Amino acid sequence: MSKVLEGLRIIDATTFVAAPFCCQTLADFGAEVIRIEPPGGSIDRELGPIAPLGGNLNIPLYNRNKKGITLNLQHSQGRDILNRLVKISDVFVTNMTRRAVNNLRIGYSVLSKINPGLIYASLTGYGQTGPYAERPSFDPVCQAISGHMYVTGFKDNGPTKSASSLCDYGAGLYCIIGILLALRHRDKTGKGQEIDVALLDTGISFMETVFTQYKFFNEIQPQMGNARPFSAPSDTFRCKDGYVYVAVSFNRMWKRFTQIIGREELGSDPRFASSELRRRNRDYMNNITQGWLADKTKEEAVRQLTDAGIPAGPVNTITEAFNDPQISAREMFIDLNQPDIGNIPLPGIVIKLSETPGSIETPAPSIGQHNREIYGDLLGFSEADIEKMKTEGVI
Repeated sequence: MSKVLEGLRIIDATTFVAAPFCCQTLADFGAEVIRIEPPGGSIDRELGPIAPLGGNLNIPLYNRNKKGITLNLQHSQGRDILNRLVKISDVFVTNMTRRAVNNLRIGYSVLSKINPGLIYASLTGYGQTGPYAERPSFDPVCQAISGHMYVTGFKDNGPTKSASSLCDYGAGLYCIIGILLALRHRDKTGKGQEIDVALLDTGISFMETVFTQYKFFNEIQPQMGNARPFSAPSDTFRCKDGYVYVAVSFNRMWKRFTQIIGREELGSDPRFASSELRRRNRDYMNNITQGWLADKTKEEAVRQLTDAGIPAGPVNTITEAFNDPQISAREMFIDLNQPDIGNIPLPGIVIKLSETPGSIETPAPSIGQHNREIYGDLLGFSEADIEKMKTEGVI
């Protein structure tokens, strides 16, 4: 079955999480993604965790379905080779800062002259403008600057980062959207363009109503643990065998909930007649919910709540999540044999397309695995040329 992005060639000059994740997702749907690493391998191969066979467990998470080459972009011949690749490619993706790409002479102003139809995607910590543009950054730093860490966690426990790299993954998704939008524009005009996505911007966009509350009500959202700011009872509650999350948001949900717990009189109590009033009485809401759940198993609680149309779910351990029947039914863990690791479970394809589905075909490439295919078959270098470039540190 054909894939929707077949025929699209992407040069992936990226490291770490956000930008490699962006390119990998496009590769899942058929794009030919050529990952460039310096001779000897990219810096993100140094990070753990490291498997017993020596492979880095992060690399397969963000680089499956790609081809891999080595190329020294600090070498003049390496840049010449990159220019040849750019000329026959559709998209160039990098997470290098503006200063870094300008020093290497691989910025948009240079590469767009070689290929006017090129989509040039820059995915960095702070974007191409502003006083922080040249600073290095990682996801937790952007969580900190965005205010996300300030409002996350439990009261009086200090700033807390998300356990997941939400700025990284969100920026990767925004970059995918930007690339697809730019390709649509190119379909109409024949012209490429530059895409500028920042992790910090992503963090700001994920802050929901926090800044609106601050601006209009002069109110700073406090740390609330697992509770939702504007609804109650919406929190984590203990059962006999663990925890469940219950989210009672709307008035009709509240009335159904009072029926389930045998407290129908609360459904018509004026003290709790709106989400705002229930929010103000959060402690009472939580107490009655905890009291009802205390003698139930997670399965019993979730079944009764969801049968009544109230969102609820178990707080799974990692083992329980790995074996959850819904996650399994959605094929969200796919086993793939990674040569320097062995059999490894990878996250499955999130976007389910009925006619042109994505798929996981190949493991992350080893260092320079596709040098001969790209330099020989695609660019026409001879075997002697390839060996010479290797000896001279070009590839």
